[in-house]
Amino acid sequence: MAREKYSITPSDHWFARRWIEKKLAHPLWLGAQQTYLAQQAFEQLDDLVESLNGWCEHWLGAAEWTQMKNAIRASRLRSREHETKSVTLSRNAWSILDFWAEKEGCTLSEVIEKRLG
Repeated sequence: MAREKYSITPSDHWFARRWIEKKLAHPLWLGAQQTYLAQQAFEQLDDLVESLNGWCEHWLGAAEWTQMKNAIRASRLRSREHETKSVTLSRNAWSILDFWAEKEGCTLSEVIEKRLG
C-alpha cells in the first residue's frame, strides 16, 4: 500500500509558514521567476492550514518538501528536549535579535536571556 502523502498539520502550521518565509527571502531559492511568483502567491494566503498545504503542493518540489519535513521534525525534537514557547516577532525585532545572536554566536533565546534576563 502506498504511503499517505505528507501534509502540514495545524500544530506545525506556524513553523512551516516561518520556514517558507525564510526560504522566500532568498530570490534564487526556486529560481528567480518562480520565487517571485511563489512569493506573490504566498502573500495572498489566509491563515488556514489547508491553504498552506495547497500552496506547498503547487510550489514545492520533492526536495523542498523533504527539507521542510526535516526542519519540522527537528523543531518537534527540540521542543521535546527543552521547554519552549513560541512567539510572533515583528521583522524589525527579529532582525535585532538575529544580529546579536550572530555576533555573539548564540541562539535568539540566549540573546534574550543574556541581555534581558
